[in-house]
Amino acid sequence: MNCKLLIVGALLCDVMAMEAQTADVADSLTMEKMMHSLPEVMIKGSRPIVKAERGMLSYNMPQLLKQLPADNAYEALTRIPGISDADGSLKFSGNGVTLIINGQATTLTQEQLTDRLKALPAKEVVKAEVMLSAPARYHVRGMAINIVTKAHAGERLLSGQITGSWQQSRYGMGFGKGYLNIQHGKFGMDVQYSFRDGSSYSEVSHEANHPLVGNRIAYYDKTWKKSFGIAHSYRLGMNYAFAKNHRLDLSYTGTWSKYNANNHTTGTGVAEQHSDSHTYMHNVDADYSLPFGLRLNASYTYYRMPQEQLLDGMLLTGGGLSGTSRNLATHSRQTIRKWAFAADQNHSLSHGWGLSYGLKAQFATNNSFQTTLDKLGNVVPGASSSVDISERIWNVYAGFSKQLTKHLSLEASLAAEQYHSLQWNEWHIYPSLNALWNINDDHILNLSFSSNTEFPSYWSTMSSIFYPSTYSEIWGNPNLKPYSYYNVNLMWQFKRRYTLMAFASLKPDYSVQLPYQTTDRMAVIMKETNFDFDRTFGLQASAMFTIGKWLSGNAFIVGLCKHDKSSHFFDLPFDRKKFSAILGSTTSIKLCHTQDLRLILNPFFQTKSIQGVYDISPVFMLNADLRWASANDKWNLHINGSNIFNHQFDTRSVQGNQDYRMKVGQQWASGTITIIYKFGGYKEKKVKGVDTSRMGH
Repeated sequence: MNCKLLIVGALLCDVMAMEAQTADVADSLTMEKMMHSLPEVMIKGSRPIVKAERGMLSYNMPQLLKQLPADNAYEALTRIPGISDADGSLKFSGNGVTLIINGQATTLTQEQLTDRLKALPAKEVVKAEVMLSAPARYHVRGMAINIVTKAHAGERLLSGQITGSWQQSRYGMGFGKGYLNIQHGKFGMDVQYSFRDGSSYSEVSHEANHPLVGNRIAYYDKTWKKSFGIAHSYRLGMNYAFAKNHRLDLSYTGTWSKYNANNHTTGTGVAEQHSDSHTYMHNVDADYSLPFGLRLNASYTYYRMPQEQLLDGMLLTGGGLSGTSRNLATHSRQTIRKWAFAADQNHSLSHGWGLSYGLKAQFATNNSFQTTLDKLGNVVPGASSSVDISERIWNVYAGFSKQLTKHLSLEASLAAEQYHSLQWNEWHIYPSLNALWNINDDHILNLSFSSNTEFPSYWSTMSSIFYPSTYSEIWGNPNLKPYSYYNVNLMWQFKRRYTLMAFASLKPDYSVQLPYQTTDRMAVIMKETNFDFDRTFGLQASAMFTIGKWLSGNAFIVGLCKHDKSSHFFDLPFDRKKFSAILGSTTSIKLCHTQDLRLILNPFFQTKSIQGVYDISPVFMLNADLRWASANDKWNLHINGSNIFNHQFDTRSVQGNQDYRMKVGQQWASGTITIIYKFGGYKEKKVKGVDTSRMGH
């Protein structure tokens, strides 16, 4: 019996190898003969979806997407266990992650990279490398995901994808995306285009018992916001593979958008608000890889956003006028220019050693202003300011990797960075470490450490005040300083399907925007300030599961202990601790055996949590996606429900003399129907394939 099992295992390995290499008729017939000749006892095998590589979790995305399909590269990342985007940005274990595409440095913001991934078909993603501590050679720090796309060099290829969607919420919005990939031997080109056009709806309400001169004044308002916008995003990328590991990539990315919004506020504060904004963004990236391990990169981004707002409002108390009215016209413009240059060298040395070193220089200018006029056309002093500053960042690093034993490897790096601007002129040292112990095929341990400094946004450091309503004021903070953070993670992965992770995060001088009710007038100030620290300790467990042929997916649970402390938040110091839990899942239910018809469910739940003075009520959101694909996968039809139960984020501050509540419904419940057509495919190879893998405010 044991001999039979060995024979069966060997035969199945041969079958799996042939499936991975070709799918022609001859091989199918050979497979059928083998299957008929197998003994009665069979052993089933499957490719691993995730494995540990150099201190990172490397996900085989084509394998993962067989179980949990996705339309675009961004959506594909949400299929990874532990990754969620409940608040509109990707998070892993409740912490933000930095996105990288093919390991390339760029001056694009994370929001702009996200837009690019949403236009990139999911089938173009080969793997996603989840790094608990990104090595210095990527020019990012902390948790990161490197998205590796397909390398088509050497192919003769013409393929693409066209997507059309209609989203219906309170109002309707249309979306369109197109992707074209052309490869002719050593030369390749890809074109992306996307647009959205239509209206969206959101709500926000405020409740307060305002402390005013020793009394309490009840306040309530509700704002309905209708936004209309049209946006176009486009990208042209070209590459040429001179030889193996010798490649040049050039790309241009652009965005043009126009939005206007009308807010109608009723309650204690009544107001009408109208705003218009435009966005212009141009980016050029160049990346040159040479056979001896040298990589050169240059990037330039130009970003401009002019905006106008008209506010006509009045504050009412006790049924009469309080004497507070705001009739304001605000004009603002932000213009950002960023240049970046990077050079990286990697060496593979003898005895399992690897060496990397390099440098990056980034220069940026920020020319921005805000001017606020009252109804008589006079400049409002506290609400008008301008900046014209330059910043300079120099970063040098060196790192090494070593295969210490057959099962134990180590990668470490040290980066030194000098940041110079009018506000700051500082040096920082950033160590990173990844230690991997591959105990056996079923058990892996990974220890990582990372550090970084987070700089405030350009707008948050201006000295002006912005008035979004008659009650709310958004204050800039010229004294705002960067904050550092340090992350330690210990991960245990077993059976290639289950992961346990313990982590700790320390953020001295952490900053975030918080509310404060003044006691001398009816106003709530929204201001970003530095804490003493923000500390988080937690545990995460995740698992991938398959039940029969009809159910598959992943699930995760995170337990967090958060500690926020600030000794100088206005006259309201706080020292708060809170335990919370996060649960999420992506589950695929196959509804038909003869058709590719499945239902994908994405529940997300978070218990009560804190952020500074805020208490954040429990969050529950559910997305559902009914998907059908034709037999040849050329046509896809999806019907999606987003935020089905129309959850609104509910926050409240009751520290000290404060009593302020805000409910935000930005992601309104919506239904979307999407049609996708895929065309083209691979042709016979003519040339041997090249082994390459690859500001807003």
